[in-house]
Amino acid sequence: MSKTVPVEFGGRWFWAYDVSLGILLLEAIHVARETPPGQRPPRTDAVLDDLRTHVQVGSSFAFPLDADEWDDGQRDFVRSIIAEAGRRLRGYGIVTSAQAAQRYVIDGEPYFLRGHEHVNGEVVADLAEAIECLIQDQLPPVPVTDRHWFFGVEGGPRTL
Repeated sequence: MSKTVPVEFGGRWFWAYDVSLGILLLEAIHVARETPPGQRPPRTDAVLDDLRTHVQVGSSFAFPLDADEWDDGQRDFVRSIIAEAGRRLRGYGIVTSAQAAQRYVIDGEPYFLRGHEHVNGEVVADLAEAIECLIQDQLPPVPVTDRHWFFGVEGGPRTL
């Protein structure tokens, strides 16, 4: 069953598939950890804890890219690590459940793909690009009234 997460910025939003968003945020955390300390904003650990929390709660809460507790430097950092994570995932191609379980561990437990054998890195990369478009207010209009874009799914984006 598909679970959706609203991804928000500046009063605008779209739906994201929670498994894809989880993979994207966990890869972004890897990117952040590889970033030299001098290039990280103050309180990076708190920001990464926030990202981990969003992965853990999945579809229970919205993911606000303009969170009040983040300053501009932290928001820019999150934006940059999500973009880099998307580029990496596009390069990975298919991420199998075994690869995900090995690479993406949260609180000592492997990230669960909720029964999927794999996740397509291209689809997750498209979600990262949609996040950037949301921030830039460059998402195309939704073709159906009273619907929102749904990213992070095969054959997407769709509308819900």
